[in-house]
Amino acid sequence: MTVKEAKAILEKNVSCAEDSLIDSLHECELFSKKRFWEFYDCVITLAQDALKSGRDFETARKITLVYQRILKEMIWHFDKRDLSKLRKFPNKRYNGYIERLDNAVDAYFRGVFVDETLYELQRPKS
Repeated sequence: MTVKEAKAILEKNVSCAEDSLIDSLHECELFSKKRFWEFYDCVITLAQDALKSGRDFETARKITLVYQRILKEMIWHFDKRDLSKLRKFPNKRYNGYIERLDNAVDAYFRGVFVDETLYELQRPKS
């Protein structure tokens, strides 16, 4: 993924545009693994670019905004008082997705990348 593509994916998620992870979670009430991995790769790409070019305040703000929204959607899924329930949500493995997001965001802010082979949650084979 190029930096330009990563920034476009980030923008789609910030604005809750169609075919974004946030759109899938919030508007469609669906956990899309495809959109999850797309956003994850977007953040990793931007983190790698930040090592070379430096961190950008606006990019950091947008990553944080989307990250918080994803976590809130997951929390609301488990809230018995909330009417929103995500279809195809990985109830038994959701912590693996959170771990991935945590480390991707951490990579952007601190420049520390975790070896992909060390994760319990592995990306699906294409």
